[in-house]
Amino acid sequence: MNIQQLKYFIEIANTNNLSAAARNLFVTQPTLSLALKKMESELQTSLFTHSSQPFQLTKTGNHLYEHGQMIVEQFDQLIVDIHEMSEDASQKKTPIRFGLPTLFSMQFMKEISNYLAEHPHIDLIIKQDGSPHLQEMLDNKELDIGLVSFPNLYPESLSFEVLETSTKGYNPYVIVPETNPLAQKKELTFKDLKGQRFSSLTTNFMLGRLLLDRSREVGFEPNVVLYNDDIQVLIHSLKQNNSICILPIEYQNVSISNGLKWIPLKDKYQFFPIGIALRKDYPLTKDITDFIEVLKKN
Repeated sequence: MNIQQLKYFIEIANTNNLSAAARNLFVTQPTLSLALKKMESELQTSLFTHSSQPFQLTKTGNHLYEHGQMIVEQFDQLIVDIHEMSEDASQKKTPIRFGLPTLFSMQFMKEISNYLAEHPHIDLIIKQDGSPHLQEMLDNKELDIGLVSFPNLYPESLSFEVLETSTKGYNPYVIVPETNPLAQKKELTFKDLKGQRFSSLTTNFMLGRLLLDRSREVGFEPNVVLYNDDIQVLIHSLKQNNSICILPIEYQNVSISNGLKWIPLKDKYQFFPIGIALRKDYPLTKDITDFIEVLKKN
């Protein structure tokens, strides 16, 4: 699911009419209908009821509508901040290539917007991906700065500074269907997960690596039936695939997870701190220093 699909869905919900929504969005009705079908297929849930009154939100649709509006508004505002804050549109801007995972982009959106408001001469080029891949990009000099989770995979070339902010990191939880016997547990260890089917992030993400590494350490090879780096796709695959998944509990408030239970993962890696990552040979300019200070205000 992407931002454009989310905008389509919200407009359909607002108008309760496919043709009116298509007209307001300046797209054809078949385009909008196809986008809705694709979105429901990816999420593996119906967003609207198939009753005598068309385009009435289902329970999951209403949840997505409520949280989706906030996400779209924040995303649109961030784009405006990035592209329209220059006092002189023709002025050459200083680029900063910044990498962070999607979870952190939501948590630090306010700070990023504040920085752009105070530094209109900066062209902030944002790359969203998993922390391992972002660290690799930093090491390859494809990024200038990263807001990533520990551990530091490139200690010889990268330096990390732990963030002591309101957002200090994230906590892995196991998401299981309520019909799974594991749903009765108050907490889970990796030994408890032996024999389960997994939907998992790829090794571009720390939790994708965690599943493989820790399962093997405790003596089993995880049966991964789906790899995907889209959080919503993973969550909505669980009941259909009879699988479980490891994700940060911080995603629970922005995801649709009816019929699922989030259970704490008790492990030596049950918390991943986050920090500012820089190349050791990268010049620490005033703009970068200001950016780091703004992120620390979270």
